[in-house]
Order: sequence, then C-alpha cells, then structure tokens
Amino acid sequence: MTSSLKVLQQELANAFGKDRVRVNEPLAKHCNWKAGGPADLFLIVRTTDELVQALRFSQQHHQPATVLGFGANALVSDRGIRGLVVLNRAERILFHPDCLVEADSGTNLAVLAKRAAEQGVGGLEFLIGIPGTVGAAVAGNAGTRERWIETVLEHVRVFGTNGQEYELWKSELDFSYRNSRIKHTGEIVITAWLRGQPEERCRIERNMDALLRQRKNQPPGPSAGSVFKNPPGDFAGRLIEQCGLKGYQIGGAKISEMHANFIVNLGGASAADIKALIDRAKAEVEHRFGVRLEEEIRYLGDWL
Repeated sequence: MTSSLKVLQQELANAFGKDRVRVNEPLAKHCNWKAGGPADLFLIVRTTDELVQALRFSQQHHQPATVLGFGANALVSDRGIRGLVVLNRAERILFHPDCLVEADSGTNLAVLAKRAAEQGVGGLEFLIGIPGTVGAAVAGNAGTRERWIETVLEHVRVFGTNGQEYELWKSELDFSYRNSRIKHTGEIVITAWLRGQPEERCRIERNMDALLRQRKNQPPGPSAGSVFKNPPGDFAGRLIEQCGLKGYQIGGAKISEMHANFIVNLGGASAADIKALIDRAKAEVEHRFGVRLEEEIRYLGDWL
C-alpha cells in the first residue's frame, strides 16, 4: 500500500471508525456477477453526508474513488480496484406534495417502488424489477422496454470532480438509451428527485406483480442482467443466438441457454472468463452481421 493510501486509510478510520474501513476487501461478494478482485480500501456509507465526506477525503489525498451500489451492472477486474471503493447504502426516501419523491442515491429501486405504492404514488412501478440503486439507475438511464428513469426524473444533486455539490436538471443530463452524462463526467449522484402521479395502491401493486412475473422468466444464477444494449431495430440476444453461442462456456462463465444476452456465473468464474465471453460474442456478431454490439455493463478496476 502506498503512503498516500495509508494516510487516507487513517483519515477514514478517524472519521468513520477503524472497523468500517477494510483493506483488500473482495469485491466479488458485493457484485451480482460474484466475480472480481479486491478493493485497496473499502468503506460502507449509510448517509449522503458520509458519502460526500468519503469522496472529499479521497480527492484530498489524490486517490481515485469508485462508488458501488449493488454492483448489478458492473464487471470488476480480477486485479481489483485501486484507491477507495465506497459501498453506497444511503437509502433515505422522502415524499413531498404533488407526488414528488426524494431518494438518496443508494436507495434500492425495488424498495423505492414499494414505498411509493404505499404512499399512493404511481408511475414508479417499473423500478420494481430493476436490480440496483437510484444513483446507478440515473447514470445508466435504467429501465424497461417501455419506461426508463429519464421519464420520471426531475433533477439530481451530484458531487463533482471539483469537490463541489450542485444540482442538475433532467435537461442537463444528456439522457439517451442506457446512457447519461453521469457515465462520462466523473460526477457522482447524491440524491434524485422523481415525479410520480396519484394512483390507487391496489392498482400499483397489481402492475408491480405483473412486472415481477415477467422477471421470473429471466435466467437464474449470478449475472448482471443484459450484457449488451439492443442495437437499433434488433435485439442483442437474437443476434448472439443466431451466431450459435447459446450455452457457450469459458471457464466458469456461460452464455445463458435461456437468453443469449445474459452471461451467468456457474460457480468460480473469473472476471476474465466473463470478459472473454463478451469479446467472443461481440466478435461473432460483428463478423456475421456487421453489427458492433455495445456493452450495457460497465468495466471497473484495473483492466489491461
């Protein structure tokens, strides 16, 4: 560990308690794919104030900081992640007049949907079936085929690379399919405000039940959900299947036989195994169809 990291470790221990700061924490247990190496330093935060404080410490010591939610849409390198990894468990939800919902960035999307239903706030039901947190959902414009976070978001508060907090309105976030400016600027979502509409609780819950039934048809086992974005006018899973790659396996990772846009960890898969399958699928689809698939997942850590 470098001297700068050691100083950061001590600063974090002084601020949050020594028992909350971990060294070489295995990240596989914090990511849906159950693969990947360790974090140099690892901290779980419970409030947005703690999140901002941790990010400021990291900046002050010139160390990179990576914020994880559920690791639902990420592939961590087998070499791990340098600097500080912050596991975001800031989960406060507040309900304001006119169906405005304020949610911390570490809020579980399914919990948010259920809490909104309890308050008679409709329009957020689609979040019930999306694994992940509010912050990651905003960054990746997460959603279903019919709706995505952009359709309900009003504005966000972010932590910028300049160490300041500021608000961004939806029009400033440059949303597109599974994309936003947050993915590219280094800004970290702290809090989001979403707008629902009045609805009967029983109707909201019926809608959520229907969505959850659809989710049950997805492949079982550790995965990050859809690996690739769907190309215009087609489906990534269909193209991969047409290449004969359903069931194709490298090491402990396998392209699902149920849905070719899912890669499942059969047990003991390395991040390199998963990345090799991703690269194989991309190469085969481009060779056969001339279509260059783009990953929906993000790569984290020390990749060569």
